[in-house]
Amino acid sequence: MELFGTLLIIVAAALLLLLLTLRQKRNGDVELRPLPAYNQLKGQMGKAIESGSRLHVTLGQGGLHTAASATSVAALSVLDGLAQDSLISDAAPLVTVGEGTLLPAGQDSLEQGLKRINTYLPLDANLVQFVAHESDNFAYAVGVASIIKQNRVVGNVLVGRFGPELAIIGEAGQQQAIEQIIGTDDPVGLAVATTISDHVLVGEEHLAAPAYVKGGAVQLASLQVQDILRIVAGVAVLGTAIYHLLSG
Repeated sequence: MELFGTLLIIVAAALLLLLLTLRQKRNGDVELRPLPAYNQLKGQMGKAIESGSRLHVTLGQGGLHTAASATSVAALSVLDGLAQDSLISDAAPLVTVGEGTLLPAGQDSLEQGLKRINTYLPLDANLVQFVAHESDNFAYAVGVASIIKQNRVVGNVLVGRFGPELAIIGEAGQQQAIEQIIGTDDPVGLAVATTISDHVLVGEEHLAAPAYVKGGAVQLASLQVQDILRIVAGVAVLGTAIYHLLSG
């Protein structure tokens, strides 16, 4: 019975996603809730283009084959959007990663950005750098901090899976007096992030990156489905609580 209920929810969500995607393609009527951090993200890319310097983006240590995959996919969506805008002006972001599967994914993101602007020049291999294995969080943080200090970057974007080591990376950004945008789903990382920057993507805000950055019909419809399922789950929990209260 439990398996049937789970399958029913999956099928209902899939049908809802399909219907909302078709509606979005036809009407384009979805208005996203304003999130200052995403507006700031666009502004950072503009500053990099105007100044001729690079924006630094670090994707954390959440492997695409682990429980943190959703967080890393959202981080890669942020990179996709930044790459597409920046490569037009030859101001590609400097990308650092701390997990093996994120290295080719980051390289592919920049390469796809080149193809979108009809440029088939080879990607500069130094633009995406593997810093340290995911088993050593603080070695990764120290390595990223060193890269920030050694390169002339106009801003610091930290999106992905980060824990307390985020403090080391954030401190390097503060020493360089650059603006920082942080998005993660880790509670400890979020606690640290709020002491570093005013532009923090909290939990679900970070996972909504594909809709905010890419803005495609599927991404927007997916965000709508999440909101609907969240409301349904909330009503179900509240209804169950009231039922038990009255029956007790």
